Amino acid sequence: MRIEEARIFNFGKLQKKSYRFAPGLNVVYGENEAGKSTLHDFLGAMLFGMEKGRGRAAAGEKYSRYEPWHAPGYYSGALRFFVEGRPFYLERNFYQKEKKEILKNEADGEELSVAYGDLQMLLGGVTKEAFENTYDVPQSGAATGKELADILAEYLSDAAESGDASVRVARAQKLLHTKKKELNQDLKRIKNEKNQELHSLMIEKELLERDCRGLQGSIADAEREINSLKKMRAEEIDEIERKYKEKEKEQEKENGTQRIAAAVFAVSVLAIILNGLVYGYFHYPALLMAVSELLFAVAGAVGALKWKRESEKKQEQQEEKPSPHQYSNAALVQSERMLKNLRDSLAEKETRRYNIMEKIEAAQQPGEEERELDIRLKAVELASSQIARLANEFYEEIQDELNGAVSGWVSRMTGGRYDRVTVTSEGRLQLHFDGMDFPPETLSRGT
Repeated sequence: MRIEEARIFNFGKLQKKSYRFAPGLNVVYGENEAGKSTLHDFLGAMLFGMEKGRGRAAAGEKYSRYEPWHAPGYYSGALRFFVEGRPFYLERNFYQKEKKEILKNEADGEELSVAYGDLQMLLGGVTKEAFENTYDVPQSGAATGKELADILAEYLSDAAESGDASVRVARAQKLLHTKKKELNQDLKRIKNEKNQELHSLMIEKELLERDCRGLQGSIADAEREINSLKKMRAEEIDEIERKYKEKEKEQEKENGTQRIAAAVFAVSVLAIILNGLVYGYFHYPALLMAVSELLFAVAGAVGALKWKRESEKKQEQQEEKPSPHQYSNAALVQSERMLKNLRDSLAEKETRRYNIMEKIEAAQQPGEEERELDIRLKAVELASSQIARLANEFYEEIQDELNGAVSGWVSRMTGGRYDRVTVTSEGRLQLHFDGMDFPPETLSRGT
């Protein structure tokens, strides 16, 4: 790339200025505050753009330093340059509210896009950091910074079939690292959701188990109560049967008394009849007959009364006779109904507990999404390790050639004083002199 003309419309203290450059070395000179640094920064801003910072950092940055005071909207300029003999025109408006870039091929009029990387392609893929550490050397920054070392380290880690670093290993590793982080975050999210679900299921399971233990205790108590009621009922029935048999014995005695009373009544009636017949036949005194009739009548009346009383008493005893089949078992029925309800409730909770145990077992196993993420994570890790291995093999293959080339250049630039330099896999230079190893930062700024 060769810059032919720089046109500054409005940039810092320079307005409506045009600078043309000839092929080869060009020297721009002038007094202090003539605008040399402004032109220098303008060329960098045209090639790589310029953004306005935010907050306190914006006060001392280049955007604020060169922003026009009276016409901030007319913060712009243009470049004409050649790439492989083809002429191009680049125009930029740096104003943050009306940013605009124009890039076109002046040979055929084709319009290109800065946003889609056409300018970076024309610059050969050189980044702003690489430019500032190589082609652009400011007065107070002759020593290269960390950016160049990082760029070199990336270049050294990039492996390609032809060794031209067209495969960006460092970038690929960075993308894989980002992807691995995303996959781990997704896995963590899924596991957190599963842990929350498992926590809820475990709490529900513990509550159900506690309820089941309580129901089992209540069932045992109900069974004991029912057995006690059944035993009590059997004892009551036995007692009733015993009393009933005793009453039957008494009844037998009373039946004998009733039969005697009936016999007395019958005999009295018969005696009265016979007494009348005898009186008519023998004609004994009427007083005797009357007395005998009265006695017989009294005896019959007493016998009849006794028989009636015994019959009524027997009837009452028959009505009062308790029957085992009529025994009231309301408490037992109620207890048995309660026992059935307890058993039904226990069976329902046991079923729920079994279903929750199945859910817990299923939740403890990796799901389809989790298995897929795990496979993808392993694939990313495998790709990263294989890329690192291949990059290391490539570096080992070119290490001697690279160190020889760098040593040759350093030897030429230092007049043969330093003729052995190595480049580490991290992109750092290491000088070897008089049996000692030391970094280039210990040398003079010019060196």
